[in-house]
Amino acid sequence: MSVFSNIKYKSEYEAWLGKVELSGFETCGILWDCDADYLSEAYEKSEPNNGPVLLQLQIESTDGKPPTKEQEAAFEYLCTNEDTIAKAALKYALQQCKSAYYSESLPETKTLQGEKRELRKRLNTLDGFCELVEPNTVTILSEHKNKVAYIAFDFRTSLDYEHGFSILTHRRKAVNWAGAGERGGGPPETISSEEQDLIKKYLDCEALYLDLVSQVVDLKSAERLAEDIAKVEAESEVLYNQTSRLFIPNSPQGQKRSRIVVQRLSEFERIWKDCPEAAKHLNLYLKKCLAWKNSRP
Repeated sequence: MSVFSNIKYKSEYEAWLGKVELSGFETCGILWDCDADYLSEAYEKSEPNNGPVLLQLQIESTDGKPPTKEQEAAFEYLCTNEDTIAKAALKYALQQCKSAYYSESLPETKTLQGEKRELRKRLNTLDGFCELVEPNTVTILSEHKNKVAYIAFDFRTSLDYEHGFSILTHRRKAVNWAGAGERGGGPPETISSEEQDLIKKYLDCEALYLDLVSQVVDLKSAERLAEDIAKVEAESEVLYNQTSRLFIPNSPQGQKRSRIVVQRLSEFERIWKDCPEAAKHLNLYLKKCLAWKNSRP
């Protein structure tokens, strides 16, 4: 298959556009709609795939020049190893989505019974995860490594219909991710594994912070949790200063951080409004926290 077959340059996209048929994604298709409180059949189910999946193809080119040798090499490598690359992208996506989406977009297994409980368990597997995602676009990036360009796969997902996600691959390996249309986050050379671990640590800290604050419902609970909340607030501030420059705009990690911050502010506002005695006690511990001060009526 030639990379030059049936593609047209579109200056508004700064890319050559076409279509490509790939195997490896046959089991993908959105069958379930997700929410933290329920699982249901998708309102608009994906059509079954009876063979290779037809995807939009984009080949980056800011100046309208034909695809480079590195891009052509990437395309040829993809067509030769499509099943292996698809599996690598999906396995990587499952791993990242479990961390970024599952706790917020799916109900806990223990809250479900019968078939829904078994379904929730299955969504932790690759086969189950494929019923929540649908690939739609392949982008061959202009950046390359060892004479082979990077490739990004964009997906719709019922875990986040608004943003979706994209997985960046190089040869047979998935190496990064971001929101759909974000080129899989771009080549990850500037973000080391240590920095990625630091981002995860920060997000875990933010999730714990939100969990603790949401447990404050009266003065007694405020007295019990205040020191822990203050400790996590201090840790969160340190980690934020270390990781803020690492977040990619509109990436799933960035979206998760934004959602947690908004939720925590809402919890702060709830405490000030509904639990004034608890707020008064927490104020002794959080009076230096800007979000806490801004939430005060």
